[in-house]
Amino acid sequence: MFNSNKKDTSTSGAAAARNTAPSLLSSDLVINGNLESSGDMQVDGSVEGDIKSQKLTISASAVVRGSIEAESVVIAGSVTGQIKARHVTLNKSAKVIADVIQERLTIEPGAFFEGNCRHFPGEEEVRPRRMEQVASARSNGANATALSPGNAAVVAIDAA
Repeated sequence: MFNSNKKDTSTSGAAAARNTAPSLLSSDLVINGNLESSGDMQVDGSVEGDIKSQKLTISASAVVRGSIEAESVVIAGSVTGQIKARHVTLNKSAKVIADVIQERLTIEPGAFFEGNCRHFPGEEEVRPRRMEQVASARSNGANATALSPGNAAVVAIDAA
C-alpha cells in the first residue's frame, strides 16, 4: 500500500500551468478589473481591464476593453485597446480596434481591424543584425556607433 519506490510526481510551476485546464470566463460574466494568469485563458464574457496570459482566446461573444499581453492570442470577438503578443490571430468574426505589437499576425478574410500594427523582432533577430551593421560600416572605413541600447538597430555612421 505504501510503496517506497514511488516516483516523484511533482512538477515545476511552468509545467503545472501547461498541464492545467484553461481558465474560462463564461458569456454571462462581466469583469471590471485586471486579469493575470500564468496559464491559458478563454474569455466568453465582458472584460473592462488588462489581461495577461500565456495563451488567450477571445470567443465570438466576448468583449474586451483594455490591453492584452500574451504569448499567443486568438480573437473571434471584440477587442478595443492594445495587444502585445508573439502570435496574434484575428478570426473572421473578430472586431479589433487596437494597436497590435506582434511577431506574427494572421488575419482571416472578414475580420475587422483598425489600428496600428508593429512588428517586434525576437531577441535572436535583433542582436546579430545590429552587430552586422556595425561591422559592415567599419569595414567600409567609417566609425560606427550604436545609438540605441534597446531592440532598435539604429546606427550613426561618421564617414572617415
